Amino acid sequence: MRYLICFLLMAATCFGQKVQSFDVIVYGANPAGVMAAYGAKAAGKKTLLIDASATLPYFHQGLGMRFDLNPAQIQGLSRDFFRKVGSKLGKFQAYEFEASIGNDVLQSYLADAKVIIWPSHQVISSLVEGNEVKQLTLQSEEGVKLVKAKTYIDCSYSGDLLLKTGYQATKELEEDGMGGSTSRLVYGEPAWVNMQAPVLISGKGSDVANMLLGQTAAIKALESITRDIPVAKVSQEEVERYYKYNPWMDGSRPDLIVDDAEAANMEIIGHWNKIKNQPGTFGNTYLQTNPLDDLGSRVRFSSKTPLKGDYQLYYYIPALRGGTSVINLEVYVSKVRHVASLRLAPNTTETWVLVGTYHFEDNTTGDVLLSQRGANGLLAADAVLWLPKTK
Repeated sequence: MRYLICFLLMAATCFGQKVQSFDVIVYGANPAGVMAAYGAKAAGKKTLLIDASATLPYFHQGLGMRFDLNPAQIQGLSRDFFRKVGSKLGKFQAYEFEASIGNDVLQSYLADAKVIIWPSHQVISSLVEGNEVKQLTLQSEEGVKLVKAKTYIDCSYSGDLLLKTGYQATKELEEDGMGGSTSRLVYGEPAWVNMQAPVLISGKGSDVANMLLGQTAAIKALESITRDIPVAKVSQEEVERYYKYNPWMDGSRPDLIVDDAEAANMEIIGHWNKIKNQPGTFGNTYLQTNPLDDLGSRVRFSSKTPLKGDYQLYYYIPALRGGTSVINLEVYVSKVRHVASLRLAPNTTETWVLVGTYHFEDNTTGDVLLSQRGANGLLAADAVLWLPKTK
Protein backbone atom coordinates (compact mmCIF):
# COMPACT_ATOMS: atom_id res chain seq x y z
CA MET A 1 0.00 0.00 0.00
CA ARG A 2 2.85 2.39 0.88
CA TYR A 3 4.43 1.93 -2.55
CA LEU A 4 1.06 2.43 -4.25
CA ILE A 5 0.56 5.73 -2.43
CA CYS A 6 4.06 6.84 -3.42
CA PHE A 7 3.34 5.90 -6.98
CA LEU A 8 0.04 7.82 -7.04
CA LEU A 9 1.71 10.91 -5.63
CA MET A 10 4.48 10.56 -8.14
CA ALA A 11 1.99 10.15 -10.97
CA ALA A 12 0.11 13.26 -9.92
CA THR A 13 3.32 15.28 -9.86
CA CYS A 14 4.80 13.90 -13.07
CA PHE A 15 1.69 13.39 -15.21
CA GLY A 16 2.61 13.30 -18.85
CA GLN A 17 6.35 13.36 -18.18
CA LYS A 18 8.50 10.97 -20.15
CA VAL A 19 10.52 8.38 -18.23
CA GLN A 20 14.21 8.44 -19.20
CA SER A 21 15.75 4.97 -19.49
CA PHE A 22 19.27 3.78 -18.71
CA ASP A 23 21.06 0.49 -18.37
CA VAL A 24 22.74 1.44 -15.09
CA ILE A 25 21.95 4.22 -12.60
CA VAL A 26 24.59 5.02 -9.99
CA TYR A 27 23.68 7.20 -7.00
CA GLY A 28 26.51 8.91 -5.14
CA ALA A 29 29.31 10.81 -6.88
CA ASN A 30 32.04 9.82 -4.44
CA PRO A 31 35.09 7.83 -5.62
CA ALA A 32 33.13 4.57 -5.42
CA GLY A 33 30.32 6.03 -7.51
CA VAL A 34 32.74 7.42 -10.08
CA MET A 35 34.39 4.02 -10.54
CA ALA A 36 31.01 2.27 -10.75
CA ALA A 37 29.71 4.74 -13.34
CA TYR A 38 32.92 4.75 -15.36
CA GLY A 39 33.16 0.96 -15.32
CA ALA A 40 29.60 0.52 -16.59
CA LYS A 41 29.97 3.20 -19.27
CA ALA A 42 33.39 1.95 -20.41
CA ALA A 43 31.78 -1.46 -20.90
CA GLY A 44 29.26 0.08 -23.28
CA LYS A 45 26.24 0.53 -21.02
CA LYS A 46 24.10 3.67 -20.98
CA THR A 47 24.91 5.01 -17.53
CA LEU A 48 23.60 7.83 -15.36
CA LEU A 49 25.47 9.16 -12.33
CA ILE A 50 23.23 11.14 -9.97
CA ASP A 51 23.94 12.82 -6.67
CA ALA A 52 22.38 15.21 -4.22
CA SER A 53 25.53 17.34 -3.98
CA ALA A 54 26.41 20.13 -6.37
CA THR A 55 30.12 19.33 -6.72
CA LEU A 56 31.28 16.09 -8.33
CA PRO A 57 33.05 14.07 -7.24
CA TYR A 58 33.33 14.62 -3.53
CA PHE A 59 35.57 12.95 -0.98
CA HIS A 60 34.65 11.32 2.30
CA GLN A 61 37.84 9.90 3.71
CA GLY A 62 41.09 8.29 2.64
CA LEU A 63 42.07 10.35 -0.43
CA GLY A 64 44.75 13.00 -0.30
CA MET A 65 46.77 11.22 2.38
CA ARG A 66 49.42 8.54 2.77
CA PHE A 67 47.95 5.07 2.30
CA ASP A 68 49.06 2.22 4.50
CA LEU A 69 48.11 -0.43 1.96
CA ASN A 70 49.97 -3.27 0.32
CA PRO A 71 50.05 -2.54 -3.43
CA ALA A 72 49.05 -6.15 -4.17
CA GLN A 73 45.64 -5.41 -2.60
CA ILE A 74 44.94 -2.70 -5.19
CA GLN A 75 43.60 -3.98 -8.48
CA GLY A 76 41.55 -2.95 -11.49
CA LEU A 77 40.60 0.69 -11.88
CA SER A 78 41.93 1.49 -8.41
CA ARG A 79 45.39 0.45 -9.58
CA ASP A 80 44.95 2.54 -12.71
CA PHE A 81 43.84 5.50 -10.57
CA PHE A 82 47.10 5.56 -8.58
CA ARG A 83 49.10 5.32 -11.79
CA LYS A 84 47.22 8.30 -13.23
CA VAL A 85 47.88 10.21 -10.00
CA GLY A 86 51.55 9.26 -10.28
CA SER A 87 51.79 10.56 -13.84
CA LYS A 88 50.61 13.96 -12.62
CA LEU A 89 53.44 13.94 -10.08
CA GLY A 90 56.12 12.69 -12.46
CA LYS A 91 56.10 9.17 -11.05
CA PHE A 92 54.92 5.77 -12.20
CA GLN A 93 52.34 5.68 -9.40
CA ALA A 94 51.71 7.58 -6.19
CA TYR A 95 49.82 6.87 -2.98
CA GLU A 96 50.52 10.24 -1.34
CA PHE A 97 49.02 13.33 -2.96
CA GLU A 98 46.78 16.35 -2.52
CA ALA A 99 43.04 15.75 -2.60
CA SER A 100 42.73 18.15 -5.54
CA ILE A 101 44.91 15.86 -7.66
CA GLY A 102 42.75 12.86 -6.81
CA ASN A 103 39.70 14.91 -7.69
CA ASP A 104 41.16 15.85 -11.09
CA VAL A 105 41.89 12.21 -11.90
CA LEU A 106 38.37 11.11 -10.95
CA GLN A 107 36.92 13.91 -13.07
CA SER A 108 39.03 12.67 -15.99
CA TYR A 109 37.42 9.23 -15.78
CA LEU A 110 33.96 10.75 -16.11
CA ALA A 111 35.05 13.03 -18.95
CA ASP A 112 36.87 10.29 -20.88
CA ALA A 113 33.89 7.94 -20.75
CA LYS A 114 31.38 10.76 -21.34
CA VAL A 115 29.28 9.62 -18.39
CA ILE A 116 25.92 11.39 -18.09
CA ILE A 117 26.00 13.28 -14.79
CA TRP A 118 23.13 14.90 -12.90
CA PRO A 119 24.37 16.81 -9.85
CA SER A 120 22.02 18.36 -7.29
CA HIS A 121 19.35 15.68 -7.80
CA GLN A 122 17.66 13.93 -4.90
CA VAL A 123 15.61 10.75 -4.94
CA ILE A 124 12.20 11.63 -3.49
CA SER A 125 10.28 8.44 -4.25
CA SER A 126 10.44 5.11 -6.06
CA LEU A 127 8.27 2.53 -7.71
CA VAL A 128 8.93 -1.02 -6.58
CA GLU A 129 7.08 -4.02 -7.96
CA GLY A 130 7.61 -7.40 -6.40
CA ASN A 131 11.30 -7.49 -5.57
CA GLU A 132 12.46 -5.18 -8.35
CA VAL A 133 13.01 -1.42 -8.46
CA LYS A 134 11.14 -0.15 -11.52
CA GLN A 135 11.45 3.62 -11.41
CA LEU A 136 12.82 6.61 -9.48
CA THR A 137 11.51 10.13 -9.07
CA LEU A 138 14.21 12.79 -8.79
CA GLN A 139 13.89 16.38 -7.61
CA SER A 140 16.20 19.23 -8.61
CA GLU A 141 16.04 22.97 -9.25
CA GLU A 142 15.02 22.10 -12.79
CA GLY A 143 11.98 20.24 -11.53
CA VAL A 144 10.97 16.59 -11.29
CA LYS A 145 12.40 13.84 -13.49
CA LEU A 146 11.46 10.19 -13.87
CA VAL A 147 14.17 7.63 -14.57
CA LYS A 148 14.45 3.87 -14.76
CA ALA A 149 17.26 1.37 -15.25
CA LYS A 150 17.92 -2.31 -15.59
CA THR A 151 20.05 -2.15 -12.45
CA TYR A 152 20.80 0.40 -9.72
CA ILE A 153 23.93 0.99 -7.62
CA ASP A 154 23.71 3.00 -4.39
CA CYS A 155 27.19 4.32 -3.61
CA SER A 156 26.06 6.91 -1.06
CA TYR A 157 27.63 6.70 2.38
CA SER A 158 24.25 6.72 4.14
CA GLY A 159 22.25 4.45 1.83
CA ASP A 160 19.95 7.24 0.61
CA LEU A 161 18.71 5.41 -2.47
CA LEU A 162 18.32 2.15 -0.61
CA LEU A 163 16.08 3.77 2.01
CA LYS A 164 14.03 5.61 -0.62
CA THR A 165 13.11 2.28 -2.20
CA GLY A 166 11.52 1.17 1.06
CA TYR A 167 14.38 -0.76 2.63
CA GLN A 168 14.13 -0.83 6.42
CA ALA A 169 17.25 -0.60 8.57
CA THR A 170 17.16 -2.12 12.05
CA LYS A 171 18.46 -0.55 15.25
CA GLU A 172 21.04 -2.33 17.37
CA LEU A 173 22.35 -1.39 20.79
CA GLU A 174 26.12 -1.08 21.09
CA GLU A 175 28.00 -0.86 24.40
CA ASP A 176 29.95 2.37 24.73
CA GLY A 177 32.51 0.93 27.17
CA MET A 178 31.47 3.28 29.94
CA GLY A 179 28.50 1.37 31.30
CA GLY A 180 26.07 2.79 28.77
CA SER A 181 25.03 2.02 25.22
CA THR A 182 24.20 3.75 22.00
CA SER A 183 22.01 2.67 19.12
CA ARG A 184 23.16 2.37 15.54
CA LEU A 185 21.50 1.43 12.29
CA VAL A 186 22.31 -1.99 10.89
CA TYR A 187 21.85 -2.72 7.19
CA GLY A 188 21.53 -6.14 5.67
CA GLU A 189 21.71 -7.16 2.05
CA PRO A 190 19.21 -5.29 -0.19
CA ALA A 191 16.09 -7.32 -0.94
CA TRP A 192 15.83 -6.06 -4.50
CA VAL A 193 17.17 -8.24 -7.31
CA ASN A 194 18.41 -5.27 -9.36
CA MET A 195 19.98 -3.06 -6.71
CA GLN A 196 23.29 -2.98 -4.87
CA ALA A 197 24.59 -0.85 -2.02
CA PRO A 198 28.27 -1.89 -2.02
CA VAL A 199 29.75 0.92 0.07
CA LEU A 200 27.05 0.76 2.72
CA ILE A 201 26.79 -3.02 2.96
CA SER A 202 30.35 -4.18 2.36
CA GLY A 203 32.40 -1.62 4.15
CA LYS A 204 32.73 1.90 5.46
CA GLY A 205 36.49 2.10 5.18
CA SER A 206 38.56 4.52 3.15
CA ASP A 207 37.63 5.66 -0.32
CA VAL A 208 40.52 3.53 -1.60
CA ALA A 209 38.66 0.37 -0.61
CA ASN A 210 35.38 1.88 -1.78
CA MET A 211 36.73 2.47 -5.29
CA LEU A 212 37.25 -1.28 -5.54
CA LEU A 213 33.73 -1.89 -4.23
CA GLY A 214 32.37 0.49 -6.86
CA GLN A 215 34.04 -1.36 -9.72
CA THR A 216 32.91 -4.71 -8.32
CA ALA A 217 29.34 -3.41 -8.25
CA ALA A 218 29.67 -2.36 -11.89
CA ILE A 219 30.93 -5.83 -12.81
CA LYS A 220 27.98 -7.45 -11.07
CA ALA A 221 25.60 -5.06 -12.81
CA LEU A 222 27.05 -5.95 -16.22
CA GLU A 223 26.81 -9.67 -15.56
CA SER A 224 23.28 -9.25 -14.23
CA ILE A 225 22.16 -7.45 -17.39
CA THR A 226 23.98 -9.75 -19.80
CA ARG A 227 22.79 -12.99 -18.21
CA ASP A 228 19.44 -11.70 -16.90
CA ILE A 229 20.10 -12.82 -13.34
CA PRO A 230 19.89 -11.02 -9.97
CA VAL A 231 23.07 -9.18 -8.99
CA ALA A 232 23.31 -11.41 -5.90
CA LYS A 233 23.69 -14.44 -8.19
CA VAL A 234 26.91 -13.14 -9.77
CA SER A 235 29.68 -15.26 -8.29
CA GLN A 236 33.01 -14.10 -6.94
CA GLU A 237 34.74 -16.21 -9.60
CA GLU A 238 33.02 -14.18 -12.30
CA VAL A 239 34.07 -10.94 -10.64
CA GLU A 240 37.70 -12.11 -10.38
CA ARG A 241 37.66 -13.01 -14.07
CA TYR A 242 36.96 -9.36 -14.91
CA TYR A 243 39.82 -8.16 -12.72
CA LYS A 244 42.19 -10.59 -14.41
CA TYR A 245 41.16 -10.30 -18.05
CA ASN A 246 39.30 -6.96 -18.30
CA PRO A 247 40.47 -4.78 -15.39
CA TRP A 248 40.03 -1.50 -17.30
CA MET A 249 36.41 -2.47 -18.23
CA ASP A 250 36.82 -1.41 -21.87
CA GLY A 251 38.20 -4.66 -23.29
CA SER A 252 41.75 -3.31 -23.68
CA ARG A 253 44.79 -5.41 -22.85
CA PRO A 254 45.27 -6.02 -19.13
CA ASP A 255 48.56 -5.66 -17.32
CA LEU A 256 50.24 -8.74 -15.89
CA ILE A 257 52.00 -8.97 -12.54
CA VAL A 258 54.07 -12.02 -11.65
CA ASP A 259 54.65 -12.21 -7.90
CA ASP A 260 57.15 -14.42 -6.09
CA ALA A 261 54.25 -16.11 -4.24
CA GLU A 262 53.01 -17.62 -7.52
CA ALA A 263 54.98 -20.86 -7.39
CA ALA A 264 53.74 -22.03 -10.80
CA ASN A 265 55.28 -18.97 -12.46
CA MET A 266 58.58 -19.05 -10.57
CA GLU A 267 61.82 -20.98 -11.02
CA ILE A 268 64.09 -20.61 -7.97
CA ILE A 269 67.70 -21.80 -8.14
CA GLY A 270 70.28 -21.55 -5.38
CA HIS A 271 70.06 -20.06 -1.90
CA TRP A 272 67.12 -17.67 -1.33
CA ASN A 273 65.43 -16.72 1.93
CA LYS A 274 61.68 -16.07 1.93
CA ILE A 275 61.01 -12.83 3.81
CA LYS A 276 57.45 -12.61 5.14
CA ASN A 277 55.11 -9.83 6.27
CA GLN A 278 57.54 -6.95 5.92
CA PRO A 279 56.35 -3.38 5.17
CA GLY A 280 57.10 -2.22 1.66
CA THR A 281 56.67 -5.65 0.06
CA PHE A 282 54.49 -6.43 -2.94
CA GLY A 283 52.21 -9.10 -1.51
CA ASN A 284 53.11 -10.92 1.68
CA THR A 285 56.58 -12.17 0.77
CA TYR A 286 59.71 -11.60 -1.26
CA LEU A 287 62.88 -13.63 -1.88
CA GLN A 288 66.25 -12.38 -0.70
CA THR A 289 69.82 -13.52 -1.20
CA ASN A 290 73.31 -12.25 -0.43
CA PRO A 291 75.79 -12.27 -3.33
CA LEU A 292 78.44 -13.59 -0.93
CA ASP A 293 76.39 -16.70 -0.15
CA ASP A 294 76.03 -18.33 -3.55
CA LEU A 295 77.05 -16.68 -6.82
CA GLY A 296 74.91 -19.15 -8.74
CA SER A 297 71.57 -18.12 -7.23
CA ARG A 298 68.96 -16.89 -9.69
CA VAL A 299 65.21 -16.54 -10.09
CA ARG A 300 63.05 -16.70 -13.19
CA PHE A 301 59.67 -14.93 -13.41
CA SER A 302 57.58 -16.49 -16.20
CA SER A 303 54.47 -14.79 -17.58
CA LYS A 304 52.87 -18.10 -18.66
CA THR A 305 50.03 -15.93 -19.99
CA PRO A 306 50.73 -15.07 -23.67
CA LEU A 307 51.39 -11.40 -24.41
CA LYS A 308 50.89 -9.52 -27.69
CA GLY A 309 51.99 -6.04 -28.71
CA ASP A 310 54.24 -3.58 -26.91
CA TYR A 311 54.72 -3.91 -23.16
CA GLN A 312 56.75 -1.95 -20.65
CA LEU A 313 58.52 -4.15 -18.12
CA TYR A 314 58.82 -2.96 -14.51
CA TYR A 315 60.72 -4.54 -11.62
CA TYR A 316 59.49 -4.07 -8.05
CA ILE A 317 61.98 -2.91 -5.41
CA PRO A 318 60.77 -3.69 -1.86
CA ALA A 319 61.84 -1.82 1.27
CA LEU A 320 65.24 -3.36 1.91
CA ARG A 321 68.19 -2.20 4.00
CA GLY A 322 71.57 -2.87 2.47
CA GLY A 323 70.07 -3.55 -0.92
CA THR A 324 72.14 -3.67 -4.07
CA SER A 325 72.35 -0.59 -6.29
CA VAL A 326 72.89 -2.76 -9.37
CA ILE A 327 70.38 -5.31 -10.67
CA ASN A 328 71.18 -7.33 -13.79
CA LEU A 329 68.36 -9.02 -15.67
CA GLU A 330 67.89 -11.16 -18.73
CA VAL A 331 64.57 -10.65 -20.49
CA TYR A 332 63.36 -13.38 -22.83
CA VAL A 333 60.77 -12.53 -25.48
CA SER A 334 59.89 -15.51 -27.68
CA LYS A 335 63.10 -17.06 -26.34
CA VAL A 336 65.12 -14.12 -27.68
CA ARG A 337 67.46 -12.89 -24.94
CA HIS A 338 67.71 -9.20 -24.02
CA VAL A 339 70.16 -7.99 -21.37
CA ALA A 340 69.09 -5.19 -19.00
CA SER A 341 70.90 -3.54 -16.12
CA LEU A 342 69.25 -1.33 -13.49
CA ARG A 343 71.23 1.34 -11.65
CA LEU A 344 69.23 2.33 -8.60
CA ALA A 345 69.42 5.74 -6.97
CA PRO A 346 70.14 5.75 -3.23
CA ASN A 347 67.12 4.93 -1.05
CA THR A 348 65.10 3.48 -3.93
CA THR A 349 62.45 1.37 -2.19
CA GLU A 350 58.79 0.42 -2.43
CA THR A 351 58.50 1.26 -6.10
CA TRP A 352 58.34 -0.10 -9.63
CA VAL A 353 61.45 0.60 -11.72
CA LEU A 354 61.22 0.65 -15.50
CA VAL A 355 63.36 -2.00 -17.20
CA GLY A 356 62.45 -1.34 -20.82
CA THR A 357 59.89 -1.78 -23.60
CA TYR A 358 59.51 -5.09 -25.43
CA HIS A 359 57.48 -6.18 -28.43
CA PHE A 360 55.59 -9.48 -28.59
CA GLU A 361 54.58 -10.62 -32.07
CA ASP A 362 52.11 -13.49 -31.75
CA ASN A 363 50.85 -14.23 -28.25
CA THR A 364 54.19 -15.35 -26.83
CA THR A 365 55.31 -15.48 -23.22
CA GLY A 366 57.91 -13.36 -21.50
CA ASP A 367 60.46 -14.49 -18.92
CA VAL A 368 62.59 -12.35 -16.62
CA LEU A 369 65.74 -13.94 -15.19
CA LEU A 370 67.37 -12.33 -12.16
CA SER A 371 70.94 -13.33 -11.29
CA GLN A 372 73.48 -12.22 -8.68
CA ARG A 373 75.94 -11.10 -11.33
CA GLY A 374 77.21 -7.61 -10.49
CA ALA A 375 75.14 -7.19 -7.31
CA ASN A 376 76.85 -5.17 -4.59
CA GLY A 377 74.34 -5.70 -1.77
CA LEU A 378 71.31 -7.75 -0.77
CA LEU A 379 69.28 -8.81 -3.80
CA ALA A 380 65.48 -9.07 -3.66
CA ALA A 381 63.14 -10.93 -6.01
CA ASP A 382 59.59 -9.70 -5.40
CA ALA A 383 57.50 -9.06 -8.51
CA VAL A 384 57.62 -8.00 -12.16
CA LEU A 385 54.97 -6.09 -14.12
CA TRP A 386 54.18 -6.27 -17.83
CA LEU A 387 52.23 -3.09 -18.69
CA PRO A 388 50.62 -2.59 -22.12
CA LYS A 389 52.18 0.45 -23.76
CA THR A 390 48.76 1.95 -24.46
CA LYS A 391 47.91 2.27 -20.73
